[in-house]
Formats: sequence, C-alpha cells, structure tokens
Amino acid sequence: MKRKNLAAIILVTTLFFSSCDVLRQVEEMAALSSCKFRIHTVTDISLAGVNVSNIQSFSDIRPLDVLQLTNAVLNNQLPLNFNLNLQVNNPNNQTASINKLDWILFIDDLQMLNGSIQERFTTEPNSTATLPVNIAFNLAEVLQGKQGEKIIDFALGLADGSGKTSRVMVKLKPYIMVSGRNLDYPGWIEVRNDFVAK
Repeated sequence: MKRKNLAAIILVTTLFFSSCDVLRQVEEMAALSSCKFRIHTVTDISLAGVNVSNIQSFSDIRPLDVLQLTNAVLNNQLPLNFNLNLQVNNPNNQTASINKLDWILFIDDLQMLNGSIQERFTTEPNSTATLPVNIAFNLAEVLQGKQGEKIIDFALGLADGSGKTSRVMVKLKPYIMVSGRNLDYPGWIEVRNDFVAK
C-alpha cells in the first residue's frame, strides 16, 4: 500500500512539474512573439585576412594588402568574415527565449548564405540583449563571374566607422522548446537597422 501511495505521489509530482515547465515555455513563447529585432552593428570585418572594417573603397587599401587580396581572388578563395550583432528588445514582463535560430543573410538584397544558431538565448523582461552571429563565407564563390576588383569592392563599406550598416539584412526564424520539441514561428522576421516586431 505504501508503495502504491509513493508511486502516486511521484506521478502527481512529475505531472505538476512537467505542466509548470510547459506553462513557462508557453509564456516565454508568448513573450517572444512581441519582441523586436534589429541589426545593431557589423564589426570585425575581414576579407582574406585583411581588416577592412574602416575601408570604404578599393583605393583606400594598402599596397601590401592589395597584393594579398589579388592573390586570394586568383585562387578563388576570398573569405569574408564579420560579426553581425543583433539586438532583441523584450518589452514584456516575462523572460523571452529562443532555443534555436535559423537565419538567412542578404547584402545589397543578394542572398549570401544561411545558417543556424543552436544555443539557447534569453532576453530578460523589459530589456534589450545582443545576440552575436558570426558570419564566414567565400565571397568569390557567391559572386562567381564578377571581376576581381568588383568582388573586393563589394565587401568594402559594409559598415561605417561606428559599425552601422544599411547594406546588410537578415531574415530570422526563431524556435522555442515546448515539451521537448522545437516549435518554429511561421514565416520569417525581416531584420534591418530599425527595430521590427514579428
């Protein structure tokens, strides 16, 4: 009899905590639905190992760096790397969380690549948090058929001296974990410089 009572207590306790966990996850999902997103800055921009964060045109590149970039173009290996710093504004009284985030990157409205962040990200109530996305891809492959100098020019001026950009756009699809499953939001959130809500 005692064993049956103990089993019943364990079952009720498990169901209680499971339902509480699901309720918390649903509340976080509701909070996420009214969050706003924007591109805050684009930083640490490098092209084939050359720091081009503050370079706006090809003529501003140092001669030695021009040689390095030219060699990279000839080898069809022109890796573009930068940090895309997204800001998430949570205007709610409830923590908002993302369990996974798919993204598609555009530069000058041309799709560059897509990726996914698998780490959980939370934004506290009535606050704004920064979500860094590391971008790395071979620009020479994406812009096949373009002349070398035009490919290099494309990577310049992505951001101004303060890291602000008008050329980069990203589409986001957030997921949240509910009952052990990743549930995605329908459609994509298009994010630019200004805060936009889903």
